[in-house]
Amino acid sequence: MIDTLPAIVGDIFNIFTLPAGGVASEALKALFKKRSDAAREIMLYEISRGQIRFNQADMEESVAIVYRYLRAAQEGAARINLTLLAQVLSGQARLGLVKADDFLYYADILTPMLRDEILLIGCILRHWEAAIEQEQSPTERMRTATINSQKDLIPDVFEDLAEFRAVADGLRRTGFLSIQATAGGGDFLGPSPVLIRLARLVKFEVV
Repeated sequence: MIDTLPAIVGDIFNIFTLPAGGVASEALKALFKKRSDAAREIMLYEISRGQIRFNQADMEESVAIVYRYLRAAQEGAARINLTLLAQVLSGQARLGLVKADDFLYYADILTPMLRDEILLIGCILRHWEAAIEQEQSPTERMRTATINSQKDLIPDVFEDLAEFRAVADGLRRTGFLSIQATAGGGDFLGPSPVLIRLARLVKFEVV
């Protein structure tokens, strides 16, 4: 489908008697090539960073994964999102768990995520892991992760607490956060089991 899109765009311009149908088609081809080249560089860089081995059994799964990755690139996914997707595949290969179903699940969530959402996720994870090292209870970890993330991200990333909470609320759709309501209003945030599994594959804050 992706390969035929430039021709389809040219046909649409021609059907409606719009000028430069061929030019539009070539422009779309150039755009797709630029995005594909950038996505290729990101993927090769992430794969080259680890001690990764693909075997024959991984071939079919990897084809489906790479196709989904390139589709995200063609649809205009930002570089930060493509880096996360590339890290998912790289992490799967590092752990010997190359599974297209898992990748497709993560891709559908990670591809549309906004930069500020990724920053918030990375910050929560960092402070959660620090709280684990301090042997805090799960409730204390959520409190620590939330308060310290607010200190880190307001006002450099989020203008105020209201914006921080709005972005956190938007992340409910991802299933990446565990949320605990507090008596004083607002929520304490922590990584959900889904995010903890994903964090074995990717490094949000590094990205």
